[in-house]
Amino acid sequence: LHAVGHTLLDRKPDTRILYMSGERFMNEFIHSIRNDKMAEFRRRYREECDVLLLDDIQFIANKDSTQEEFFHTFNTLYNAQKQIILSADCAPSEIPTLEDRLVSRFKWGLVAEIEPPDYETRMLIVKNKARLRGNAFPDDVCEFVAERFSGNIRELEGAILKVISVADLQKKPVDLESAKNALKSLITPRKRKITVERIIEIV
Repeated sequence: LHAVGHTLLDRKPDTRILYMSGERFMNEFIHSIRNDKMAEFRRRYREECDVLLLDDIQFIANKDSTQEEFFHTFNTLYNAQKQIILSADCAPSEIPTLEDRLVSRFKWGLVAEIEPPDYETRMLIVKNKARLRGNAFPDDVCEFVAERFSGNIRELEGAILKVISVADLQKKPVDLESAKNALKSLITPRKRKITVERIIEIV
């Protein structure tokens, strides 16, 4: 979402972009009710932004009054032909306790699934992130990190940072052995794949 926001600003610097997490939207909504500032809240979200970027929208699920407010905010922005970009950890229809009317509205636009990066992409990420932090990793270290951390980019970045930090503390260059030692607490043992053939063989 940050990349989207930066790209929009590069293309049109006067775009009014509002980036917010689902949790913060809910907290601001509650704060506005308590302090009798709903008019100010609605003006900010419905009139003073051209693009609304809302992260982790699943956070407002099962929060009835927050969902009600977001429903009207969504409608107002949509009718004004403003841009709304939402992110969630699953598809709209899979968010539990999210109102059907919100699910249907979320499906009006493009629903895109972002897959975890493949091995080659992870290798490039490890090389680039390490280089940007002033520490070019040898190829075998890049391969090791890319292979063992396949879940998401944040996990990958955390592994890179740990390898660099441990090497800096020990005042040693990064090599495969130091990377393995630095990451051993973060690596979960691999589960053996169970196949029908393996079961038959054991029996």
